[in-house]
Amino acid sequence: MAPVFDTFDDDIDELAERAADPDPGIRRVAMMELAEGVGAEAKVLLLKGLADDDATVRAAAAKALDEHDGADVVEGLVRSLEDADEDVRRVAAETLSEKKEPTCGPLLIERAEHADPFVQAAALRALRELVIPDALSAALKALQSPAPEVRREGLGVIGYLKAEEALPALLATARDGDATVRRATMAALVFLRSGGPGVATLLAGLQDENWQVREEAAVSIAKSRLPEAVEPLIAAMADPVWQVKTKAANALGRIKSTAAIDVLGRALDSEVSNLRKESAAALGEIAHPQALSFLERAADDPDPDVRKLIRWAVGQCRAEV
Repeated sequence: MAPVFDTFDDDIDELAERAADPDPGIRRVAMMELAEGVGAEAKVLLLKGLADDDATVRAAAAKALDEHDGADVVEGLVRSLEDADEDVRRVAAETLSEKKEPTCGPLLIERAEHADPFVQAAALRALRELVIPDALSAALKALQSPAPEVRREGLGVIGYLKAEEALPALLATARDGDATVRRATMAALVFLRSGGPGVATLLAGLQDENWQVREEAAVSIAKSRLPEAVEPLIAAMADPVWQVKTKAANALGRIKSTAAIDVLGRALDSEVSNLRKESAAALGEIAHPQALSFLERAADDPDPDVRKLIRWAVGQCRAEV
């Protein structure tokens, strides 16, 4: 396929001229072409583009800065979070979320308490993968925000920090009226240990009225490998939503529960190939001879990926005979 632009090898001086052209359309295309340049000169021009009089030029510059790093880039994008144009703000937030500049932590923490919920959420999203302990205070304050997107992003920061001291706050957000916040809570509870506080809250997530919350609870249980989750997960294999059943099967395999062999074996008859696939993989992880009858009966599954996993699982189980 031909490249969208065939001029990205232009001399930087020519691009600089077009970036200063009176026509905003030409300036916007110059910003887009500068995305192909990784040098310091290109970055300087793009940072200047963030202050252009035309919103489409500013948005193009914010998007093009995805290829550039440095504190100056993060600072420029943070300023753009307060741009008068909604599209510029959105693009700046998306680009900023990909940056990992620990030195800009204080700047982002400051914006995490901004009066504008959009700016707050964007700053918290950018803070998430930096895993800065100092961000915990701002994240906990975010949980008190009336804006669900701010609460959700605050939970993302807590989840990445695996901050056990935040557990009381997480137990409260597990009852949040917004399903996306409850889902983020389930993801943030990934640090729980067997027998510890909060486990009951995570297990209760498997019965939430929203299926995505139930699904996320199963994902966190799988990562934590909580043995007390076996019975609730077996019950979740009867969930009306196949995505939840698939994640429950994965969790049962990670926990290596022999008590789940029967329900996983019966799931090999499901019409959903993803569920059959995950169930076969789980039976292979459990690796118990009791699963062989289920696996051998499903050996001719119509899906080649499922058949491959069944062969692997059969080998795992026979190795234990």
